[in-house]
Amino acid sequence: QYQNTAGNFDLVTQLEGIVAGWCKQIEQVLAQSEQMRKEADDTGPNSELVYWKERMASFNALLDQIKSQPCKTTIGILFAAKSKIIKQWKTLDARITDAANEAKDNVKYLYTLMKFCKPLKRASPVDMLDSIPGLINAIRMINSISRYYNTSERMTSLFVKVTNQMVSACKLYILHDVSKVWELPRDVSLQRIYDCLHLNQEYQACFRRTKDKLKESPSDRQFDFSEKYIFGKFEIFARRLEKIQDMLQTMDRFSILTVSK
Repeated sequence: QYQNTAGNFDLVTQLEGIVAGWCKQIEQVLAQSEQMRKEADDTGPNSELVYWKERMASFNALLDQIKSQPCKTTIGILFAAKSKIIKQWKTLDARITDAANEAKDNVKYLYTLMKFCKPLKRASPVDMLDSIPGLINAIRMINSISRYYNTSERMTSLFVKVTNQMVSACKLYILHDVSKVWELPRDVSLQRIYDCLHLNQEYQACFRRTKDKLKESPSDRQFDFSEKYIFGKFEIFARRLEKIQDMLQTMDRFSILTVSK
């Protein structure tokens, strides 16, 4: 249907210039999407969903333009004219389609994770304990069956964001209604510190139980992620809490000695 128009040399040249501009814009969008992400050190898992939702919207909008009638007509004429730019266009079209599918797939799996992540923002470390097995299992499922998300880098980054959220929640929990831990009654501050330390222990224990269970099925995707990287921030936080715990307990012992005198 485009054969007659394809014989118009001036029109084909003009359309090739237009498509060359489209190709340049698409390459810029793809290049930007592949750049390293700059994230704060305390970024939580919800930011991951927001990021992929924004990518999905961006690539879907681009696909809608590619599927529009003016674009189809332009490409149809150049295809009939056997234009050399069609090869470049097809390559970029395939890359955009793949990027859109990747974003859509990642959003689907991250949505299933969010219901387990919500308690990390709102609950106390004690209440969080119940959600940890489901959370770890949801991440295991993403690692097992997602088409795009299950790279070691992405899975590790997701776990780090979960850890960030837990540490942030613990800080809020310890300082609830006070600005400094010393302002709390001694027994309350020690209990809050214990709750946070216990959360760290259970989080890591659940991770390792899942990891060990997966080893029983070597054909399944394993939890081959850096534990030092995933739990490092919580471990540093826990060591600080243990020092405060030790100081509070020492102060308790001294106060008992003072009273006995």
